[in-house]
Amino acid sequence: MIFAPQSDTLRAIMMMILSMAAFAATDMFVKLAALTLPPSEVMFFMGIGGTVLFGLLTKASGTPVLSRRILHPAILSRGVAEIVAACGFLMALTILPFSTASSILQVTPLLVTLGAALFLRESVSWRRWSAIFVGMSGVLIILNPFAETTEAHPALFSTGSLLAIIGVFGLAGRDLSTRFIPKDVPNLQASTWGFFTVAIAGVILSLFGAPWQIPDLLTAGYICGLIVFSGIGYFAITSAMRIGDISAVAPFRYSRIIFAFTLSVIVFDEVLTLQTLFGAAVIVAAGLYVWLRERRLARAIPPQTVAA
Repeated sequence: MIFAPQSDTLRAIMMMILSMAAFAATDMFVKLAALTLPPSEVMFFMGIGGTVLFGLLTKASGTPVLSRRILHPAILSRGVAEIVAACGFLMALTILPFSTASSILQVTPLLVTLGAALFLRESVSWRRWSAIFVGMSGVLIILNPFAETTEAHPALFSTGSLLAIIGVFGLAGRDLSTRFIPKDVPNLQASTWGFFTVAIAGVILSLFGAPWQIPDLLTAGYICGLIVFSGIGYFAITSAMRIGDISAVAPFRYSRIIFAFTLSVIVFDEVLTLQTLFGAAVIVAAGLYVWLRERRLARAIPPQTVAA
């Protein structure tokens, strides 16, 4: 079985929360930029910007951007998953209300935990399973698949929702592939090529969408914002998934919904219903339970240490 030290897991949890805040801001800038630009162009700018940013950081750290290590199967499979995630979720983000797209995204931890149990043989206690399923019930409360379909609450299997679900599978595949990347591959190098695949996804989508155009000054500012915040989020989540126990770290993806709901109200003037707030509270409660349990385990003194 594969286990991470408790201290590493707690550090990974903090990195996961940071990445969720950064990705929520990235989603906001993506949606704002997509008001005037085709989604494929927004995706391409994000990918190229991140590639240049992390490529420079990789070079500055003394690590070559190009090496045979990037042909490792885990990095290649991660790139494929990244393309699926970008094409699915970022397209859905331009169609669905901001809060709805962010809610669907919360199914990712369950898929990652299932993958960790199946492919990484991680030990998942019944307490973790319970917390994750409780969190998933909160997502269902928010989506409310039995409610009448409206613009604010699209059908569970609408085009936007299905695109979001496809994107979620891509995100789960990306996180699981990250775990298989060799330890001698620096995070900066892995992030550089991860962003490059996002640029590839943008080019692929351009073949089926509207023609690209030159962004105005305000839209260019949105693009700069999404590049900076996606860079922060990408590096943080890559670090989190490589140093921590996936089944312990994954539930903290739920923190993203808090940042997303805040931005949906402040930036997009969306109205959060009592149902939405209650579902979010259930998700947060499940995530906090797992975090408190991990912290308690980290503070426990191993018997062998006491004996020494």
